[in-house]
Amino acid sequence: MPGHKNRVSFDFDLRDDITEIVGADNLLNPEDCIKKSQENIAKAYGVAQSLMVPAGSTTAIKIALFLATSPGDKVLVQRNSHLSLFHAAVSLDLKLSYLEGEVDEEVGLFAGITPESVEEALEDNPEIKAVFLTSPDYFGGILPLKEIAHIVHRYGRKLIVDEAHGAHLAFSDLREFSAVNYADYTVQSLHKTAPALTGSALLHLKEEEDRRRVLKGMQHFLSTSPSYLMMLSSEFAVAAMEEHYDDERVNYWREEIIKSVGDLYVPRREGRGLIAQDPSKLLFHMSGRKGEEVVESLAKRGIHLEMGDCYYALAILSPYNTEEDFRKLIGELRDLPTGESETLCFERIPKAEIALSPRKAFFSPTRTLSIEESIGCIAADTITPYPPGIPIITYGERISQEIANYMRDHPDAIGISNGCITVVKEES
Repeated sequence: MPGHKNRVSFDFDLRDDITEIVGADNLLNPEDCIKKSQENIAKAYGVAQSLMVPAGSTTAIKIALFLATSPGDKVLVQRNSHLSLFHAAVSLDLKLSYLEGEVDEEVGLFAGITPESVEEALEDNPEIKAVFLTSPDYFGGILPLKEIAHIVHRYGRKLIVDEAHGAHLAFSDLREFSAVNYADYTVQSLHKTAPALTGSALLHLKEEEDRRRVLKGMQHFLSTSPSYLMMLSSEFAVAAMEEHYDDERVNYWREEIIKSVGDLYVPRREGRGLIAQDPSKLLFHMSGRKGEEVVESLAKRGIHLEMGDCYYALAILSPYNTEEDFRKLIGELRDLPTGESETLCFERIPKAEIALSPRKAFFSPTRTLSIEESIGCIAADTITPYPPGIPIITYGERISQEIANYMRDHPDAIGISNGCITVVKEES
């Protein structure tokens, strides 16, 4: 990231960094050029309404949940959602019910959410008012949203999809899998895979909604001084993708990288919970090398991958990468020393008991304890390795021995400071 890879010449510059002067309209009450721009974006994506959110998909998620729920509502969510979902639950006083999802043990990766698991959860929990899912996920796995949406809507519930990593899908060969076709609310981070400035996001509404309520959500969560440069870059990115999104180029170089680097292992994620894979996400392992080591080694050579963990490294391929970019990546990967192949050691984040609502845990009195001392306590914060931003534990969950062990394995996670975390100060 970002999707433009610093290879794009935008059709605006610093002279366009303005405020709500005469003729510039107002994002929080659009009547003129911003209104027209949002209408054009909605038409491009085939939805009733699109909102520019120049404050990242984190804010767009909050607005979507505001539109879909009321305080105290229960929402069915993927447990491996981005931490912004849990922040939104605090802000909007939502209760959460978890979908743990499938796991492909062979490759050590999340294997999606099945339609059957969604239906079972809705059947067992009639108080659920909305469903929140992520597709594609951080590694490009795409959920069977058509089937899931049919189930969610049959139960009369709203479907919100975090499509932060899939703003390009609607213009690609995978357009039939984009959330905009099925979700009531679709959140996108344009800058992740499209040529937009960092922080540029969109929120799409499948059906037209009350203008006053939509604006109320925008006005509550957004700054009164939104970035016109971000809005212009959103407009630019959508127009560029609508004109031509070069799938063929991405697919070609993906296969060329895999074919040209002999020690590259690219996992295939199998299971009923995933229906497709975004080819722009190249997840790979190199024998005898940790993913984080690969990332660090390449960074020293001027190549910056998206992330690396103890096993895999992730590269995001973009139509805006040059041929030189791709050939340099191939050459440097070939030159990296490798070792003996090893058995995958996969450790799934342990399940946690929900003891308090996120909001109650967030606003409760707290104390700071070492990880070992925190066992049995209720988390007052999120503990989150970043990237990808999926919490090990979050507000209101009880800390078990297994979770404590997992946290110790991630000492640099956001929320851990000098081996200590914040927990709810419970009454004795």
